[in-house]
Amino acid sequence: MTIEKPKVLIVDDLPANRIAMRKLLNRLNCEVVEAGSGNEALTCCINQDFAMVLLDVNMPEMDGYEVARLLKDEPTTQHIPVIFVTAAHEDMEHQLRGYRTGAVDYIQKPVDDLILLSKARVFIDLYNNRQWARYELERSEALRQTSAENEARFRQALMDAPIPIMLYADDGKIILLSHVWTELTGYTLNNMSTVVDWFSKKLTLSEGIQETVDQPVIASDSLNFEEFQFLTQDGQCLIWIIHQSSLAPLTDGRQLTVLMAIDVTERKQNEIALKQYQDHLEEEIQQRTADLVLARNAAEAANKAKSVFLANMSHELRTPLNAILGFSSMILKDAQLPENQLRNLEIINRSGEHLLSLINDVLEMAKIEAGRIQFEEAQFDLGSMIRDVADMMSVRAQDKGLALLIDQSSEFPRFIVGDEARLRQILINLIGNALKFTQQGGVTLRLGIKQDPNAQLLIEVEDSGFGISPENQRHIFEPFVQLGEQGDGKGTGLGLTITRQFVRLMGGHISLESTLGKGSLFRIDLPLREVKENDLIKSKETSRGEVVSLAPGQPAYRVLIVEDQLENQLLLTQLMECIGISTKIAKNGKEGVELFQSWHPHLIWMDRRMPLMDGIQAAQAIRLLPEGKAVKIVAVTASAFMEQRDEMLQAGMDDFVRKPYRSSEIYECLSRQLGVTYIYDGVAEPQEQDMPLTPEMLSALPDELRKDLLDALESLDSEDIDSIIQQIANYDQPLQKALTNLAESFDYSAILKALRECR
Repeated sequence: MTIEKPKVLIVDDLPANRIAMRKLLNRLNCEVVEAGSGNEALTCCINQDFAMVLLDVNMPEMDGYEVARLLKDEPTTQHIPVIFVTAAHEDMEHQLRGYRTGAVDYIQKPVDDLILLSKARVFIDLYNNRQWARYELERSEALRQTSAENEARFRQALMDAPIPIMLYADDGKIILLSHVWTELTGYTLNNMSTVVDWFSKKLTLSEGIQETVDQPVIASDSLNFEEFQFLTQDGQCLIWIIHQSSLAPLTDGRQLTVLMAIDVTERKQNEIALKQYQDHLEEEIQQRTADLVLARNAAEAANKAKSVFLANMSHELRTPLNAILGFSSMILKDAQLPENQLRNLEIINRSGEHLLSLINDVLEMAKIEAGRIQFEEAQFDLGSMIRDVADMMSVRAQDKGLALLIDQSSEFPRFIVGDEARLRQILINLIGNALKFTQQGGVTLRLGIKQDPNAQLLIEVEDSGFGISPENQRHIFEPFVQLGEQGDGKGTGLGLTITRQFVRLMGGHISLESTLGKGSLFRIDLPLREVKENDLIKSKETSRGEVVSLAPGQPAYRVLIVEDQLENQLLLTQLMECIGISTKIAKNGKEGVELFQSWHPHLIWMDRRMPLMDGIQAAQAIRLLPEGKAVKIVAVTASAFMEQRDEMLQAGMDDFVRKPYRSSEIYECLSRQLGVTYIYDGVAEPQEQDMPLTPEMLSALPDELRKDLLDALESLDSEDIDSIIQQIANYDQPLQKALTNLAESFDYSAILKALRECR
């Protein structure tokens, strides 16, 4: 073992503070390590050993109290002394909170250089002593198995150590006192023969040391940086910080313990007044702590009750919505429907979709608060997703007479890894919010990349709306907040709250810049992982239109519907029978098991919550039957929580459809499970493979047309770009298709590059 140079960790989110303390600590013989956040500090402490940690209290993401608590809960780091250094929380309650987390000191900023250096020197010296002692102890372990001469050499090394050292056996008898120990205390083996004699010199016995006095065998590692106040032989009061460690057993079986100390008398005298005040407030603090525990327990109980309530409400709300949206969508397909009834049904369907959106927002927020949100990362086409969102939101923009622009002044990757659904929801929330509070002008979406130091995806949504006052900016991300009267008043007030939580859970950051009367800009940066187009797992699904019937030449499928709600029974029955599939209905899980045994269906639509026997119990019972392993069972549930889906799949179900569902989801699930094929109404033609764009393809165009296209691309005028690309069809249709594909993916940089190379 080598004696390492002591390290001191400075944890502060402000670089200026870290630099100042580093300059100060460089006066000492130590290595200074810096961490800008709580997570970085924890990583440093796990991978390195430190003489002490100077820890800031107020930091983003994880404050100093939480960092200290985690350090003390981890066996490999709990020995590291922690000193809080903060400019905030001067009150005694926060100082006591710091001590309760395991800190050894609490220093207010601005820090007095001499005080900080004095405290740091104590723990650096203690670290050096501990390193030296550990070195000697490890060396003594090797010498223990050798001759008595080597053992004597070990004893002499301890005697000559530059720190107070005591060596005692498991029977309490003191074997050795170092010269420094004797010089400082005046005690020798003649007037202090047992360790009980030593501990009896302590002026104020703590609970841990009192136990040591009462036990004849006291070898223990529990005395770790314990404060020990005692009287010397001449009556002088000293305060030591002591630490003891057990050595390997000797050849004769005896267990030895070495006790080391460092004198902190001067420093502790400065803390006597504070300690007296702490003792005076201890009872009040205990009462407050008890009150906080009661409040925490009440909050946890309320949160659990809320989760149960939301799970029940999810079922109760989604179940009727399933019937409303399902039947209205089916009736809308009727070509014979009178126009006035068609409008009424469209209103019903839109209202149902809006209500579903509100319910989803509330449930999404509840899942975030309960820590039950789950992200599903996968490869996806970012450009295609941006195009879909822009197409969807442009309808809302046009209804208000606003422009929705995609500003691609800097390049962004087309293919990335992430949670596509959550990112889509973030964009929809931000663009929808911008459109809501903008009456003239428009909304601009920008994307780009920055290195900080790792790759970050930048997303900006800027509007020309009313703007947000500084006062309201402080509350804009709070739940259920709807600011001002300029918007349309719709929604739950949860969109921005959910957006911020999603961004944080993805490891990113969201910020707001706004000026009253000029508009607002929301900026997001997210960790970026790119993939190559060739590596992208492309979806095989294509738009095929509405399902009309089963394709000919297929078996006569039998489908069992296990559902207790009449309206949902009717909806699933109509969806099956309109394509020629035979069905039977069971009103609960018990009837479902009985019908399965007598009718032997190919597939079962299984509701989860039913009387007598629920869907999980029914699925488990069916799987135990002779033919139960072959049947396909699909859960149909209104559950809002992902873990409930996993629970149903583990119970033996093959797939999962959540209410309210669309007919396409039901038919796609049938196809996945049974291999069913369909006849579609209005089958879309297969898309041709994208043709790569080359400068030679553009060189055949008229110069004026190329110049117009270049000007439109540089000004990011999407309408002019689309118009000019349509004109190119008169000259070269394959080229027009290649340009259209690139423009729809907002890959303007590829077109600009080809245009400039063909000059």
